[in-house]
Amino acid sequence: ASALAIPVYASDSINPPKAVNSSSPDNDAARLWLQNRIVQTPQVKAASAQKNSRALWSQAATQPLYNPELQTRLEQEGSNNNYALEISQKIDWWNQREARSQQQLLLQQQAEQQYQQSLQQTTADALAAIVRYQSAQQRDQLMQRLQQQQQTLTQLIQQRRRLGDLSALDAELALLAQSSLLADIAASQAELSAAAAQLSSLLPDWQQQPQYLSALIQQLDNSAQQLPAQPLNNVQLKQLALSHPQSESARLFWLAEQQRAQLSRDSLRAEPTIGISAGRSGEEDVLGLALSLPLNVRSSYRQAAAAANGETLQAEAEFYASLQQQQQQLRASHSRVLAYRRQVEQWHALMPDGGQRSAQLLQQQWSNGDLSTSAYIQASAQWAASLQAGIELTGDYRQAQIQWLSDSQTIRSFLSAANTNSQNAATGSNRRISE
Repeated sequence: ASALAIPVYASDSINPPKAVNSSSPDNDAARLWLQNRIVQTPQVKAASAQKNSRALWSQAATQPLYNPELQTRLEQEGSNNNYALEISQKIDWWNQREARSQQQLLLQQQAEQQYQQSLQQTTADALAAIVRYQSAQQRDQLMQRLQQQQQTLTQLIQQRRRLGDLSALDAELALLAQSSLLADIAASQAELSAAAAQLSSLLPDWQQQPQYLSALIQQLDNSAQQLPAQPLNNVQLKQLALSHPQSESARLFWLAEQQRAQLSRDSLRAEPTIGISAGRSGEEDVLGLALSLPLNVRSSYRQAAAAANGETLQAEAEFYASLQQQQQQLRASHSRVLAYRRQVEQWHALMPDGGQRSAQLLQQQWSNGDLSTSAYIQASAQWAASLQAGIELTGDYRQAQIQWLSDSQTIRSFLSAANTNSQNAATGSNRRISE
C-alpha cells in the first residue's frame, strides 16, 4: 500500500513567491537575454525602423524650405542677340520652416514613444507566454502523475480483490476514474503544445536557456512584492498615466497636429518671390529686379486650414480619452492584482504543504479500510482539483502582475540598463508635463 502514495506535485511551484535579489548575476543575465530576444522580434524591428525614419524626416525638416531658381533667356531681335540670366528665390516670409521642423521633431518623439511601447508590450507578451508555459507544464505533469497514481490504484485493487478484500465494483470504479483522466491529459498536453509554440514565436531559443525562464519568473514575483497595498489616489493615477508611452504618444501627436494646423494657416498668406536678372539687349546692358506674389483667388485653401484645425481638436480629444482610459486601466489592474494576491494567500493558508498532508491522510484511511474505494476516488479527485486550482490561481495572479507592470511601466526593470537612459528622459519630460 505504500506504493499508492499520492504524488505531492511540485509544491515549490505554487508556494508563495519569495523575494529575491533583482540585481543578482542570474537575473541580470536573464534580463539581458530577454532584451536581446525582444529587440529581434518583427514588431520591435518595425517600430525601430519607423523611429529611424522619423529621425531622418526631422533632419530633413531643418533644411531651407525653398531652393533658388535659375532661369536663362536668349532671343534674336533683328541683328542683335539678346540674352538674360535670372536668379529668383521664394522667401519663407512666415517662417514655415520652423513650424515644419517642430512638427517633425514632435513626430520623431512620438515614434520614440511608440518604440518604447512596442518594447514594453512585447516584453509583457513574452513574460505572459513564459507564465502560460510554466502553468501548462505544471498542469501536464500533475495529470501524468495522477494517471500513474490511478494505474497503481487499479493494480492494488486487483491484488486486494484476489485476496477477497475488495469487490469487483471497486475495480470497476478504479477503471472509470482512470479513463476519466484521459480527456484531461489530452487537454493538458494540447495546452502545453500551444503554450510552447507561443513562447517559441517570441523567444525562439528558450529551450537552450531554460534557467532564464525561472529567473524571470522569480523577478516577476519579486516585483509583485513591491506593489503598494493601498488603493492609488487620483494624483498617482494621473502621474502614472502621463508617463505611459501610449499617453505620451497621443500627447505628442496632438502637439504635432497643432503645428500642422499652423502650417495650413500660413498657407493662406502669400509669400513673395524675389528675382534679379542681368543680361544684354542690343548694345545695352540690362539689369532687372522682379517681385511676384501669388493671388489666392481661385482657391483660398481655407477649407484645408479648417480641416486641419478640426483634426487638431480630434487629436486633443483622443489624448484626453487615452489618458482617462489609462488611469482606469491602472486602477483596474492594481485592484485585480490585490484581489488575486488575497486569493493566493488564502489558498496557501488552506494548503500550506501543497496538499501533502491531505494526500497522506487519504492513503492511510483507504489502506486501513476506514475509507471506501468510491469515497477514496472521489476525495482524490477533489484533492487533484484543489492542486489544479492552485496552479491556475498562481498563473492568473502572475498574469495580473504582468498587466500591472505593463500599465505602470515597472516592466522596464526587465530591460537592460542600455534602454534606461531614453526611458529616464521620457519620464523627465512627463514629469514637467504633470507639473
